[in-house]
Amino acid sequence: MSISANVVTSDECISCHRPLPPGLFCPYCGVFAGDPQGTVVMASRLSRLGAWFVNGLLLFFTLFIGWVIWWFIVAPRGQNPGKAVVGLRVMRTDGRAATTGYMFVRGLAGIVLGFVPLYLDELWLLWDRDAQTLHDKLVGTVVVRAQGSERLVTEGSLGPLRPGVTPPPAFAPPVTLPGTASTGAPAAAPQAPGAGGSQDVMSQLERLTALHQSGALTDEEFAAKKAELLSRL
Repeated sequence: MSISANVVTSDECISCHRPLPPGLFCPYCGVFAGDPQGTVVMASRLSRLGAWFVNGLLLFFTLFIGWVIWWFIVAPRGQNPGKAVVGLRVMRTDGRAATTGYMFVRGLAGIVLGFVPLYLDELWLLWDRDAQTLHDKLVGTVVVRAQGSERLVTEGSLGPLRPGVTPPPAFAPPVTLPGTASTGAPAAAPQAPGAGGSQDVMSQLERLTALHQSGALTDEEFAAKKAELLSRL
């Protein structure tokens, strides 16, 4: 995903009602552009650096083991120990919650990009429009204030987008495998009668299930394609 594609398109801010340029947050009041209620606000750069510093102290004083245990407690809320202390939360750029698995992937990306010289990964947030680090951009996340973003924990997302709002593109492009359509779903093939036709449908159904489990198909796309295949039996 390119850095320039990581935007939310909307006409005006739901909070201050000023025109919004391309981006994830209102440049005037800091509200997340895709939030239908206008309560999710971008974390300040100073608080981001503070959380990073607190994380380092906690890693040292808890001998790493305590930090790991704490991480597993707060990760389902889109936090690590440092962010939990400072009052920040990680969320995905499409308005969904960052689950424990997503936090783990984000953490791995941060470790890998941590080898970039001069702490460029972490310091990138100082001049980035949406205060994202390089690993935020890589996995499609932003950091917001914990207060006002509780819906991410209780509901798993910010809810349906309001009219006129277009979310950023998906983190990964559709997966196209040999013999499948461009959407990642198995391409329709002429159905032969008899046992051979049934076996072909079952084979396509298995492939469809694998694509859905890998995240290449949404639940709606999977249900529609599955119903279409089953109708051929």
